[in-house]
Amino acid sequence: MRFTIKQLRYFDAALRTGSIARAAQEMNISQSSITAAIDMIESSLGGSLFRRVPAKGLIPTETGRDVGVRVAEFLDQCRIFDSDLMSLDGSPTGTLRLACYAPTAPFVLPPLLKRIAKIYPAVRIDIKEGDMQQIADLLYSGAVDMALTYQRVTRQGQPFLQMFKARPFALIAQDSPLARRSALRLEDLADLPMIMLDLPTTQSYFGGLFSSQGLEPKVVHRTKSSSVLRGLVAANLGYSILNIYGHGDQLETSGYACRPLLGQLDEPDFGVAYTANAQRSTVLKAVLTISRDLVQEGHFSSLCLRPRNYAA
Repeated sequence: MRFTIKQLRYFDAALRTGSIARAAQEMNISQSSITAAIDMIESSLGGSLFRRVPAKGLIPTETGRDVGVRVAEFLDQCRIFDSDLMSLDGSPTGTLRLACYAPTAPFVLPPLLKRIAKIYPAVRIDIKEGDMQQIADLLYSGAVDMALTYQRVTRQGQPFLQMFKARPFALIAQDSPLARRSALRLEDLADLPMIMLDLPTTQSYFGGLFSSQGLEPKVVHRTKSSSVLRGLVAANLGYSILNIYGHGDQLETSGYACRPLLGQLDEPDFGVAYTANAQRSTVLKAVLTISRDLVQEGHFSSLCLRPRNYAA
């Protein structure tokens, strides 16, 4: 082979990020090393892999895209091979590239990472966070092995392990008259000001909850941060709807109250999505087993807020 695995990794990073600067940052090396790797591969193949476009970064040529697919598959095989060799003694060893939908990360990551560290201390977890579209792109490109996300944004046929159904619930200010009720319906909220979690796919989901019942929310504020959203609700600037019932949501000092929503509502499946190539990895198999064990032990049941008379 005319080029090294390291050079292929640099090329792969440049292709995925679309930028020599971002690739260098991801790989923790100089930009000149990324450029040298690309030049070496282009020279060996006798053709251009990228077009350098000002203000747009690196645009792959058709050849560059074709080479990129093959390089990504090869690097995946190399990483799995390396991990399997290190795991020959029976204990999984290596790196798992894990992505997580950012608003859910504080609630779903800790129990999983804690169990992995306890059982398999030799496994290293490389964590990436993002919105649902970013997570889906990371999975599709092969930049990560698995992701904690909603199944509704994964591609058809994507392997998926369900952890729980994320039933939507309402957040209202503690001093709101609605806080005196044990449960609410969407019609109780539709005429009130709403604070929307504004991330890719969230607007269509939350809007769809209302439209399915012939209602339309009155959105007055939007935020990309679930923490900011909770603060705005606590300040009595409006209500909101979320799907993950966190530990802080149970505190009386939070300034807001959480109430289950009644009725037939869309409950998206949350769980582990992973790539077909990665499922051959000893490390991924071990983490999937841990995930199943945590689900069976009920570690994620507290993240679901349901009406008492409502069965999943």
